Amino acid sequence: MTITSAPGSWHHARPTFRWTSLGLAAVLLAGCGGGDDDNGTSPPPSAGVFSVGGVVSGLGTGKTLTLQNLGIDDLTLSANGNFVFVTRTDSGVAYAVTVKTQPNGQRCTVTQGTGTATANVSTVQVRCENLAAATFTVGGSVSGLASGTLVLQNNAGDDLSLASNGGFTFGTAVAGGAAYAVTVRTQPAGQSCSVRNGAGTVASANVGSVEVSCGAVVALPEGDWKQELCVPVRPGQWGRALWRITRQADNRVTGQIGVATYADANCTGTGTAAGPLSDVGNLLFDRNASTATLTAFWGLWSQPSGLNSRIVWARKGTRLCMLGDQTPTVFPTAASVENYANTIIPNKICYTQN
Repeated sequence: MTITSAPGSWHHARPTFRWTSLGLAAVLLAGCGGGDDDNGTSPPPSAGVFSVGGVVSGLGTGKTLTLQNLGIDDLTLSANGNFVFVTRTDSGVAYAVTVKTQPNGQRCTVTQGTGTATANVSTVQVRCENLAAATFTVGGSVSGLASGTLVLQNNAGDDLSLASNGGFTFGTAVAGGAAYAVTVRTQPAGQSCSVRNGAGTVASANVGSVEVSCGAVVALPEGDWKQELCVPVRPGQWGRALWRITRQADNRVTGQIGVATYADANCTGTGTAAGPLSDVGNLLFDRNASTATLTAFWGLWSQPSGLNSRIVWARKGTRLCMLGDQTPTVFPTAASVENYANTIIPNKICYTQN
């Protein structure tokens, strides 16, 4: 484990990798069927006014399909015909039926799956079709989407617009052995969505493990940040590494670096920037996550030299800790970021805005 501690250096947790630069009324739903066309024995419906259901067609023999409403309450079906979610919903409450898990070797799509219940809903249509041999779907689930439209891409194409939580599946199947990479193309208004388990190689089954989590936009740091470590610069002068951060968008900043100088060995006061600051390029952040006491931002730093590198910025209280990263990330969760930040904060290599 290499930890550097020079002013303005990046700090990271991977062996031998070193680089230098300054440093969501809820509707509870479950599955049932009814009559001879249902897919199973129906338990009594729970309290509510109206039922939500529809018809499944094209589901292959021996295959299973899992539906959700509003992103909760799994309903697993193994035959074609009518289906009804167990839990009824009250008048005026919205419903949104999605596919959580696709049947292997097939792709099922939902039409007439969203609306507001003003009577029993039986018009949801789920149609399944066979995939071409040796091709498989890529999908997963969305949570936390409050409003607006989220647009995802797979392999930089195959745009998929989503307006509700629950399962999703891209329209284009992927050949076995081919790579997939799910990213956010367009964020919903007022929210920031991030992708986990979004990249890999398709084996011999549908991919349904992609997780997209949405939450309120968390503001990136901006302004002047000075490293807590105070070091001698020249006789009678001391300094702290300086980052000047300018926010360009909700997920992008530019940076300049330099040194703030002081007349005392404790580097008290605001300090004076010593000479012009140097441009360090653009930092584009693709996800964030939080613990109770820290918010972490993962991103890509594009430097003027052409070097592109993964980074993590961590806000903990009044401090900003800047960490070098790699692909795949060595800090997969906010908790892992915090654990590492806690080890370097005592060394005064994080930054403050004093």
